[in-house]
Amino acid sequence: MTAKESIRNILALVNKTLDVVRDKEDNDTTIQSISESIVFKGSHLWILILAVLVACLGLNMNSIHVIIGAMLISPIMGPIMGVGLGIGIHDLSMVKRGVKNLTLAAVFAVISSAIYFLISPHIESRNELIERSTPTIYDVLIAVFGGLAGIVAKGSRDKGNVLPGVAISTALIPPLCTSGYGLVTLQWHYFFGGIYLYLINCVYIAFSTWIGTIILKIPKIPKRPDALDDERKKVMKWTVILVCFTGIPSIYITVNMIDKSIRSSRISNFINTEFNFEGTQVLSDQLLISKDGSKTLEITLIGEEIPEDTINKIRSSMPDFGLKDIELDVTQEYSDMYHKKSDFSENIVKDILYEGKRRMRSQSDTIQRMENELNAYRRIDSMSLRIAPEIKILFPEVAEIAIANTLVNNIDSSKSQQITIAMIKTNSYLADPQKEKLKEWLEARIETKNIELIEK
Repeated sequence: MTAKESIRNILALVNKTLDVVRDKEDNDTTIQSISESIVFKGSHLWILILAVLVACLGLNMNSIHVIIGAMLISPIMGPIMGVGLGIGIHDLSMVKRGVKNLTLAAVFAVISSAIYFLISPHIESRNELIERSTPTIYDVLIAVFGGLAGIVAKGSRDKGNVLPGVAISTALIPPLCTSGYGLVTLQWHYFFGGIYLYLINCVYIAFSTWIGTIILKIPKIPKRPDALDDERKKVMKWTVILVCFTGIPSIYITVNMIDKSIRSSRISNFINTEFNFEGTQVLSDQLLISKDGSKTLEITLIGEEIPEDTINKIRSSMPDFGLKDIELDVTQEYSDMYHKKSDFSENIVKDILYEGKRRMRSQSDTIQRMENELNAYRRIDSMSLRIAPEIKILFPEVAEIAIANTLVNNIDSSKSQQITIAMIKTNSYLADPQKEKLKEWLEARIETKNIELIEK
């Protein structure tokens, strides 16, 4: 056997091993299966809403396990694959149904998550929320490969459990929850970031499904010599345009992210190499970027004073570390003791550093305590708005309610006591038993045992 024949046999074996057409499902069965999963109504819509609420809890708790569970529940993959299949086989009605149901799913998901975060007593930015608002080119690639895996699995006889894995990897539901959070808190970078990540997943999973129809050789609907063919051409053209332009912002974000990571690594290498002095340590470093784009690296040193000519020499070495576009600003903290003692003690530096860190921790604790108190006041201030729909149902006599925390000072003892005041206005007579019941309900709802109910 010649070398040419050996190569031919190896290629034939590889082709036979990787052939997906041999194991594919009947075309009509594949099309019917995807077509039936497009529509969002009844149980599918309720499952989506419940999946959204589970994902919101996961984002609120910063729990990746809960978020994964929500993605497994969600049935949102159906309409996306329907759009891609419709484009691939030239079925415009399937494309329209898919886009319609995707839009419907997004609207219901955002509204459901917004309602959750409106009621939730713990609204704050978490890592999982932030990650769902900053899509990168990696999210595009995940959607592409995940979509290809989905259509290959859907079109094969042995489907396995690929679709749940695709749902987890592409993470369709959490971005919509992030958008709902951004809508409630008026943080528009979360809102638009979540919508953009959702759009990336939808566009590129549908694009991969379209490519999958070509790989699986799913036949197209026969051409018709009417206006439908022109409409099909328009859909194909706009699909290509949408695929191209959807990925551009993610590429920009990724480039900035990589650039920031490389710059941070270079700065760390520069500091570790050039500021390695005995008796002097780097207390802090910070890169500041002004509005005009100029960058300044601020470094604070503690210990023996470094001569200015040495600082200038270090400054001139910055281009060697890839930092030629960054200015260096060095601040030195030292006291007279360093000039009086020739044998500078390392223990003194450690003591000063320890004291500095202790003060920073104390300040951090104070800031955290003040933030917690501020959040508590904000929670109480917004509580009347959040519980208004519940009061309308449970206590229809109440027309207005205002809730606030305040301090009550005892004149004789000069002692203060914090209480929560609930001021109500009724549109009809509210009996004393009803008032007591309202007070008990408010104490349970607001989670406090010290409420003063006042009727205007």
